[in-house]
Order: sequence, then structure tokens, then C-alpha cells
Amino acid sequence: MDNSKAIETLNDIIQITEDSNEGYRESAKDAKDADLKTLFTDLASQRASMVRELQDMVTRLGGQPSDSATILGSAHRFFVNLKSAVTGQDREAVLKEVERGESEAVRRHENALQVDALPAEARSLIQRHLERFRSDRDRMTALKRTA
Repeated sequence: MDNSKAIETLNDIIQITEDSNEGYRESAKDAKDADLKTLFTDLASQRASMVRELQDMVTRLGGQPSDSATILGSAHRFFVNLKSAVTGQDREAVLKEVERGESEAVRRHENALQVDALPAEARSLIQRHLERFRSDRDRMTALKRTA
């Protein structure tokens, strides 16, 4: 069976998830608020685990997993903006950028689920990760309201 479209789709999801991992890891280093530092560290760890799961899936499908984040695109710009917001110490702006980035990840996961060529196991993994991104986005929205 030709898994090339499934592998391409999974590698796209790997890249957005790695963008998220790198962005949270860097932002955790720069955050001054202890709660945000802890939150970003936890999210970076979760994203790293998600990347490994996706990479394992690509390997099982016979592909070469992506091992890097995207260089261009809205996800990358989101994390550049997030780092700037953290450095500027505007808590509401930080949370707004995180929420926006999570929304982009949700969009990319939803698009991936539209690919007919995904095996059931890959579809299930992407769905589980989508739920995690949605949950984290909703969490950021709630935190932003209290900022």
C-alpha cells in the first residue's frame, strides 16, 4: 500500500507540533511569571511527546519522519510573536499569542483529518492530538479572560 500521502500529512503535523514545542521551550526560559513558566514548560514537554508519537507513526508507515520545525508560515510567525510578547512581559499579549498559535495547530490538525489516505491508527492519533490542542487553546482563552 502507498502511504506517501499519509506520511506527508503526518510530517506536516510533526512540523507544526515541533514549532509549538520549540516556541514553548524558548518562552518558558524568558517568562517572568512563575505560572506561565511552569505552563510553558509543561506544554513543551507534552508537545515533545506528541512529536515522538507522530514520528513513530511515520516510521511504522515506512516513511522518513520530519525532525524539524517549519521555517516559514503562520506557525513560525506565531512563535516569534509569542517570544516577543513574553519578553515584553505583557501577560495578556502572551496568552493571546498562545491562543492564536493553538488555533493554527487546531486548523492544521482538522485539515489533516480531511485526508482520505490516512490509516485508522494515524487518524486516531491526529484526533487525539487535535483534542489536546483544542483543550490547551480553550485553557489559554480562559486564562486570557482573567489576565
